[in-house]
Amino acid sequence: MTIGINNQRSSSLNSLNFLNQAGSAKKNSLEKLSSGLRINKGSDDPAGLLISELLRSQIGGFERALRNTQETNNALSIAEGGLSSVSSLLTKMKSLAIHALNSGVTSRDQVNADQGEINSALSTIQRVTDTTNYAGNNLLNGARAFTYEASDPSGLIDREGTAIASLSGLAADEIAINFSGGAAAQAERAHLETDFGGSELSQAQEFTLLGNDGARAFSFAQGTGIAEMAAQINNLADSTGVNAYAIEDEGDGPTALRLVSTEYGAGARVRVEQLSGNGFAPEGGAAEDYGRDAAVTVNGDSIFTDGLTASVANGGLNAKISFNPGNPSATTIAQTGYDQDDLVDAGEVRDSRLLNISGGMQIQLGEGGGGQNRENISIGNYNPAVLGRVVEDGRTYSLNDLYGGGDASLANRPELAIKVINQAIADVASGRANIGAYQANALETNANNLMVAIENTTATESSIRDTDMAEAMSVFIRNKLLENANLKAMQSNRMNSGNVLQLLSGLGGR
Repeated sequence: MTIGINNQRSSSLNSLNFLNQAGSAKKNSLEKLSSGLRINKGSDDPAGLLISELLRSQIGGFERALRNTQETNNALSIAEGGLSSVSSLLTKMKSLAIHALNSGVTSRDQVNADQGEINSALSTIQRVTDTTNYAGNNLLNGARAFTYEASDPSGLIDREGTAIASLSGLAADEIAINFSGGAAAQAERAHLETDFGGSELSQAQEFTLLGNDGARAFSFAQGTGIAEMAAQINNLADSTGVNAYAIEDEGDGPTALRLVSTEYGAGARVRVEQLSGNGFAPEGGAAEDYGRDAAVTVNGDSIFTDGLTASVANGGLNAKISFNPGNPSATTIAQTGYDQDDLVDAGEVRDSRLLNISGGMQIQLGEGGGGQNRENISIGNYNPAVLGRVVEDGRTYSLNDLYGGGDASLANRPELAIKVINQAIADVASGRANIGAYQANALETNANNLMVAIENTTATESSIRDTDMAEAMSVFIRNKLLENANLKAMQSNRMNSGNVLQLLSGLGGR
């Protein structure tokens, strides 16, 4: 073995190099053990760091979207709670109106007391709609409803009755409505008609009239005028849902009687059971007619209406579109002219559009910024001024008309009061159902999906970035042993250097 100075220095540097490497590796292992992460800096794994940071960002988005979903669910629960209170009040109001109709027993003082309770209930409904809010935002006064403009030259759309419930980020920002025209596609009322051959009855008539709102028996003596018959039937139209029109025959005075349902659509019904005479049917027989729904196209999809209302639920759009009944010139989707000599078919093609749709409650349901991660929903206006909207004889009534002295108060028209209350109950029930359906089908499903996404994405990110503690401990121990071994090697090099000094010391002794 050669003993020299330079080769000893080389061995020391070699040992020092390996010692530094082992120390650095031990430090990295200790860092991974201390942090629990395999990747603490970019040099640990550049590609892994990139992927894991993107996954971390996605997890943060998922977590925020989940909180958004939960907050939205809470807000809608508050709105549904307010509507539940309104529903209870409306049920009480209906009971009071039915009590007032029991006029054979109920005194005027009792009716006034019932009216007082209705006034109080209406005031409470107003207060509920004014004060039901979340984070300072009112939920029931229409502030969270969609707004839109209409391109409607023919007056096809009933703006007050049209409401957009929800609109996803991928849905069209306008609604295109087309009616192709023609009698086969139009809406109709149920109607029966008979011509008595003169302006007065030549034979007594007795029959039971049945409509959607009930049945009434009528008896008309010989000589009764056709116009008088129509007036008597119309006096009880609130309890039958059927109006009567005296139709003129070539200017000779009214000779025909036309019975028409108050509503359009396949659910509208007029039935006459002939008890005596043969006006609408042979004695002992019956005549009956049903209305018809219309066919329209909404955003390219064929839709059948329910009377004059189309419900649309496709392509991210959920809306109720109401149509105007029109006038005898048939500027509508429905047959008109029931109060005229001739019925007029809606024969012309008509197009309308709802444009610049905005408002509603925008909800961020996903972690991305695209429209597919966003929806807009609407909570309607439940103010008594618009709730329970009913059209009678060309005039629109609402809950506010039920106040004492109003046109639909218990003292004036209790039958109409019940009709308005029933419509209000249906409106509130529909609103609660829409909220509940959105909570169950959209929010709860979205929350479940987000939780699964968070779980799986977190697991993926962990598998890339987290350290394997067993492996890291093994590496740490290995590097610690290497460090110790190199220290021993440097000590050995020191001993070799000592041998050189001993040799040099011997030369000095001679």
